[in-house]
Amino acid sequence: MANKKRLLILTCVYTLVLIFVVTYYTFELIDKAAVVSFKKLYSEYSQALIYTVSQMDGEISCYYSLDKSVKSDFSGCERFYKNFATNLKVQKYCKNNALKNGCVPVYKTYPKTPSCAGFSESMMNKYNQAFVMNDNTNLTVFNQPANSPKPMFAVDSNGLLLPNKAGYDLFSLVIIRNKNGNYAFHPNVIYCLPREKGGIKNIQDVYK
Repeated sequence: MANKKRLLILTCVYTLVLIFVVTYYTFELIDKAAVVSFKKLYSEYSQALIYTVSQMDGEISCYYSLDKSVKSDFSGCERFYKNFATNLKVQKYCKNNALKNGCVPVYKTYPKTPSCAGFSESMMNKYNQAFVMNDNTNLTVFNQPANSPKPMFAVDSNGLLLPNKAGYDLFSLVIIRNKNGNYAFHPNVIYCLPREKGGIKNIQDVYK
């Protein structure tokens, strides 16, 4: 009887260990797949940015300036995002209430600092405009205050699927303009998002 009990306990322990290992490696694969997907997205978004700039005759009026003699410009952000999102092939648009309407999932953490309030839980879920693409990835525009879009947006490389945390499947792209007037994304791809342990921070880390 004692041997049967011991065998049963060992079997349960083995099963639990097996479940843990399988779960761990499953999430590991999901995390890696999300980063690989972001690498592809980054390329697509960079091309879409260049194309949108061309469409708008080189002046999008939606950027943070790297030139101290030139001010950042947010005046054309609403028009820019309409063109930009169209070029990315949108299947669904949430003007507000993105969480309730299925455009974004619940994320693990949200920024708490006032300067990054555009990505706060309330803004992400209720007030920011969000687009879902044909491949089910999504884009959420940074607004601060509400209805005031800025040249920064979050992208989720696997949409509503897990892990839903910054540096894994959630990233932010900041539109910058250099002193030569050229546009690009800032190399920090979790700007204004809370960094999760082990997550990607800079775009060059994606290509290692």
